[in-house]
Amino acid sequence: MNILIAGASGLVGSELLELAQSNTEIKSIHLIGRRKLEIEDSKIEQHIVAFSDLEKFKINTSIDTVFCCLGTTIKKAGTQEKFKLVDYNYVVNLANWTKVNGANQFVVVSAMGASPKSSVFYSKVKGQMQEAISNLNIPSVSILQPSLLMGNRPEFRLGEKIAIGLMSVLNIFFVGPLKKYKSIQAQTVASAMFNLSKNCQPGVTIFTNDELFNLAKKTTA
Repeated sequence: MNILIAGASGLVGSELLELAQSNTEIKSIHLIGRRKLEIEDSKIEQHIVAFSDLEKFKINTSIDTVFCCLGTTIKKAGTQEKFKLVDYNYVVNLANWTKVNGANQFVVVSAMGASPKSSVFYSKVKGQMQEAISNLNIPSVSILQPSLLMGNRPEFRLGEKIAIGLMSVLNIFFVGPLKKYKSIQAQTVASAMFNLSKNCQPGVTIFTNDELFNLAKKTTA
């Protein structure tokens, strides 16, 4: 299987890349981004791209699955417009690329509570993104909606650190119907993404946070 990953330097993307590297079913891994990562692996090929101009990106290999782990925060982006550029425009551009280049599957990380009708800007943009890629008629689209992501980010986020500390204590109470609110490890999300690529389910499927824990339990070796 030949795969492409966008956002491999991020929290979920880096975990996904590790899984792909160690899996013998993956023949080639294509990474796209604004800069190259310091990785030495014979089955990895890195491509410098402009996500605003992805239609110009060409690749000789036939890609089976495209994984999208792109995402930022309004604080990091600086403005709502720049946030939307990454979390909507770049993601939809990649989905369009997936369709045009004949890949069978698009797997993308969204967020819990995503809805185009949300009054929360972040959730509204995520919902609009989901709506846009769902209308592209890609053979298989898997949309993951994790809750608060746990893991070691390269940059420090004070608010997130506080939230993670609080959720670490409260997680034991999120059982049954409340499991969808439980914080989740980036590695768990990556494992769920990887397992979904093994079962190319037709159409558009949204996976809520509580479903990701079960998806991740499937073997990835």
